[in-house]
Amino acid sequence: MNRPQTSAKERLERIRALVISAAPVKEISSDTAGLHLETDGMDPAETEVMASVPHTCPTANRELLLKHAEIPAQLIRMVDALKQLTERQNADLNALRLKLEEKGGSPAKDYAAECAMKCSEPAFKAFMEARHGVARPLTDERVTDAARKALMIASRADLNKDRQAAARWRAMVKDFDAWKR
Repeated sequence: MNRPQTSAKERLERIRALVISAAPVKEISSDTAGLHLETDGMDPAETEVMASVPHTCPTANRELLLKHAEIPAQLIRMVDALKQLTERQNADLNALRLKLEEKGGSPAKDYAAECAMKCSEPAFKAFMEARHGVARPLTDERVTDAARKALMIASRADLNKDRQAAARWRAMVKDFDAWKR
């Protein structure tokens, strides 16, 4: 079954919404059948069983089920913290780059412009067709879109702002140079 591709950001937002809406485990009861995870029921005085875990369930699986909302919530907080750290580092890097240029240092390489030029070259278009499956006709726009997708960027400008994106671009150019030979 072919499903449309969703971006990592969209998938994370869906997971975030699921975790927020997940019912917390209020009580855990046990009987001969196993553990029963309970949450608030329609009547506030009574709980409802939302899942039963048999005694034969492996310990690691049982632990995952017991923490069904807690673990993804922690992972989402870690992803958010990493995103903030990366954004701060990129901002710091851009500020340092500007200071260097103001003091007469060599200007930073404009990877966005380089990418735009490469995407219009016939040899690079052929490379993108061979290595990244760009469909014909090989227009500048199709090649640019495929390059952005392969580089995991929203805009070519990201190549000048994001160190990891710039590194992926340099790797793609190296791959292209090797492919030409």
